[in-house]
Amino acid sequence: MRHIIFIPCPGSEYNGELARRAAIQLSEVSTIADKSSMFCLTIFLRNNLLKESSFEYMKTELTSNYIILIDGCNKACTFKILKHFEIKPHLVINLNKIIPKPKINLNDIQTFKNLPRMSDLRQEDINKVINYVLL
Repeated sequence: MRHIIFIPCPGSEYNGELARRAAIQLSEVSTIADKSSMFCLTIFLRNNLLKESSFEYMKTELTSNYIILIDGCNKACTFKILKHFEIKPHLVINLNKIIPKPKINLNDIQTFKNLPRMSDLRQEDINKVINYVLL
């Protein structure tokens, strides 16, 4: 069986942090931790931008394994980045479908104050993502 590689959203909002934390727990302490790992998209991009020789090796390693991509929102940045490098994930998870983001009224500053903060990440939300992957 191929190794499972989780590639989480690199975003800086609640769902981006949620994607990262779920990927960490899936690859370190879940029932599939022994056959999975988390991949850092930032290192991948850095190696490409600096034209380092390890970029092609990293790309080959990714494509020879089972890729689960966890995007934090509908912008699908992680998916678009991989698509640019002609890497097709086997499973794409959009966290907005599991943990919907609150609607923002750009004319009301109070709605920004009520958005969930990354420091308030709930284990309950992480568990929802983990259970979605494991089912």
